[in-house]
Amino acid sequence: MANHRPHSIAASGTGIFLADLDRDLMEVLTGSEQEEARRVSLPVLEVSERGPDLEVLLGRANAFGAIVLSGMLQHQMRIGDQPGLRVLGPGEIVSAGHAPTSMLLVSSEWRAAEGTRLALLDDEFLFAVRRWPRLLAAFEVRMAEQTERLEMQLAICQLPRVEDRLLAMLWLLAESWGRVTSAGTTLPLSLTHEALGALIGARRPTVTLALGELAQRGAVVHQDRGWLLLQKLPETSGEARNIEAPRVLDDGPSEWTDEPEPADGEGRAELLTTVRRLRIDHLRNREDVQERLRRIATARARSKALQEQVQERRRLRPRPPRRSPSS
Repeated sequence: MANHRPHSIAASGTGIFLADLDRDLMEVLTGSEQEEARRVSLPVLEVSERGPDLEVLLGRANAFGAIVLSGMLQHQMRIGDQPGLRVLGPGEIVSAGHAPTSMLLVSSEWRAAEGTRLALLDDEFLFAVRRWPRLLAAFEVRMAEQTERLEMQLAICQLPRVEDRLLAMLWLLAESWGRVTSAGTTLPLSLTHEALGALIGARRPTVTLALGELAQRGAVVHQDRGWLLLQKLPETSGEARNIEAPRVLDDGPSEWTDEPEPADGEGRAELLTTVRRLRIDHLRNREDVQERLRRIATARARSKALQEQVQERRRLRPRPPRRSPSS
């Protein structure tokens, strides 16, 4: 996203009535139930300059999740050296549980753009669901829609051409933040080339070249207030490839080993310990290499400075007078 200093989230002390939370979600309630829902208030959190992490915040508020009222939440992940990014806009639901993360993740953190407001889903919401169970069904539908959007992002990342990935991702973001105008569809988001690369699985220099090609053919225009989308991804006339369905293999004995498999949890715990140790070793080795590189750079700078001093002294040193041939 924009090159702002990362913001955290802190409580604002305000609230919102359940009936005003989201019009689409409240459609499952009857008119009288919506009137009663105005008696249920959920706490609202706003972005501040300093504050705790999202998971810490939800834990302190005894909330199991939140729904975005305005702004944007960003989930930044890293696998190896490749960053990944997922963005959630108004109406989307976020949950920060304590389930164990994947062993592949090097880092995972939530951030919020400035101006983001969240409605906490806490015990008050659970009491409302207990009274009006159809609310839970509406939230399940919203979560299914979010899962479909995440699947769309996964499919976009598999497009072979980076230009097509970028164009499709901008249109996907426009479904949440875009506005249709007479000139085209505007996307009022500040997206750096690095952030776009994290969204589609590409490096920043490749994104820069791809954006240049899209601008040259008139598909997108970069404006001071975001992006103007003029062309959609062209449809292909080729036949869809058939994908062989994956199969789950049985747990019977394998000809590759005669040793019995460890009990559930034993092998995973040992593997997790090994991965954590390797990750710590990797970080330590990387720090050692970076420190050595800094020392080499300092030594080179000192050597260059000494060489320049020697050359300057030679240049300023007075030369002895030349002797005449008669002497």
